Amino acid sequence: MNKSRPNKITFRLSDSELQDLRSRVEKSGFNEQQYLTRAVFSKTLIEKETLHQLLIELRRQGVNLNQIARACNSGNAPLETDRINQSITDLEELWQSLRQ
Repeated sequence: MNKSRPNKITFRLSDSELQDLRSRVEKSGFNEQQYLTRAVFSKTLIEKETLHQLLIELRRQGVNLNQIARACNSGNAPLETDRINQSITDLEELWQSLRQ
């Protein structure tokens, strides 16, 4: 038993998942325990509610872009400059929040 890590967790994998895991472990140069520990603790997970809010915002931006495109196609492009710039700013902010 490992004194610094006395707790054990098990989980089930299909044959193909196990083969894929072993291949990844081999390529990494770590042993299974090192690989899995690093994989679990070095990844940042997005909480479900946060992801839901991001999807809502992406849909809102998509609707906004559709409206802008429709206005541009109807010959009102000069009137839409402010909305286009605001959409770009909103999408850049959303992209930055996803990268964090």
